[in-house]
Amino acid sequence: MTPPLVEVRGVSKRFGGVQAVDGVSVAIEPAAVHGLVGENGAGKSTLAKIIGGVHEPDEGELLVDGEAVRLRAPRDALASGIATIAQEIALVPARSVLENVFLGLEARRLGGVVDRARLRRRYAELEDRTGFGLDPEARVGALRTADQQKAEILRAIARDARLILMDEPTASLTADESRRLLGIVEALTTSGTAVVLVSHHLEEVLESARTITVMRDGRVVRTGPAAKETPATLVNAMVGRALELTFPPRRPPPATAAVVLEARGLSRARAVDDVSLTVRAGEIVGLAGLVG
Repeated sequence: MTPPLVEVRGVSKRFGGVQAVDGVSVAIEPAAVHGLVGENGAGKSTLAKIIGGVHEPDEGELLVDGEAVRLRAPRDALASGIATIAQEIALVPARSVLENVFLGLEARRLGGVVDRARLRRRYAELEDRTGFGLDPEARVGALRTADQQKAEILRAIARDARLILMDEPTASLTADESRRLLGIVEALTTSGTAVVLVSHHLEEVLESARTITVMRDGRVVRTGPAAKETPATLVNAMVGRALELTFPPRRPPPATAAVVLEARGLSRARAVDDVSLTVRAGEIVGLAGLVG
């Protein structure tokens, strides 16, 4: 029987008095999306960082291709074919896409000079595989967040990553950019790369994942096929009770409710321009908009 690509067995991690991960066991299969969901503080990001070599577990073991490994740093994870794309983009803004993708992997000619022609050929091969359409000479700092994430994915593929950990990859994206990224994730699995998708967006996880692991209070509640889950079943597993009991239907406050906050004509250079709003007692006011 073929072992999972990556498996954690009885893994625990404590930070001071906080038990972030407690006896977690999860198996990640090759060439598939594995969703990881839970409330804030459930331990999902910590678990992803253990798999990615950012944290060493206090207990338990990590196996790659059925063999126990000890990952002391992200470079050890990369050596085992595991790459991480965190919420915070980890690129060099002043450098080009090409330079970022092959940072540390530069092909060099005799005398130590970087062979840019060879790098461009390798980049073209990556583009043929992914179809991202990124200009290799574009400065990363001038790219949209969605395109910076593409550069991160290209960098992971250039390092022969067999598993890519994505922690909240759509948090800063528009709806259209999120759909495109999920399409990229699907294409990665088709080409043989596994993806662990950590996300609060349950619909995205249900759409993309083959398997979903639900965490609560540092423990695994269950792992099972995504086809058997719905947003309601996932939420109930995440919080441990029916959502309706926690968040009963709300009614808008009456028009006579007292005003507790009022802002008129707020402005700040290059930030906001003539913004006004009123908040009444018992009212929830949402602020929505694109990044920036």
